[in-house]
Amino acid sequence: MKKLNRKLIRGTNWALAGLLSLLGFSSCGNQVEEYGTPHADFKVTGRVTDEAGEPLSGIRVVPTNLKDHYPSPHDTVYSSPDGSYKYRYNAGFAPDSLYIKLKFEDPTKRPDYESDSITVDFAKGDLKGGDNHWFRGEATKEVNVKLKAKKKS
Repeated sequence: MKKLNRKLIRGTNWALAGLLSLLGFSSCGNQVEEYGTPHADFKVTGRVTDEAGEPLSGIRVVPTNLKDHYPSPHDTVYSSPDGSYKYRYNAGFAPDSLYIKLKFEDPTKRPDYESDSITVDFAKGDLKGGDNHWFRGEATKEVNVKLKAKKKS
């Protein structure tokens, strides 16, 4: 009888440990917005043109310095046929200031244009439209970029 009780308790312990570890790992997903977490939206818009002012479509816009932020944004946007682009970053745990470094690159196999990078800085005073609770507001900046043509060799 003692051996049966010991085996039952040991089996129950293993089952509970397994169940708790599964539940613990499944609840560790990346949440953009948790209940009670201040958050804000940061947007960068603009146009990508060549040196003559002609719009460039299909230019890749990649954030390069936000990989360690929460939530981790791995967003890449492309410029539209009229050259416009819109990059949006929803910052959970809204920071007082944020620097977004965007890289503009021609994604073709033989690019016609040189890559360029810009840094857009947002300060706490840039946030507008917050609800004085969890949503701190949104900030939008317009940045137009002119890409230089690659020199033919």
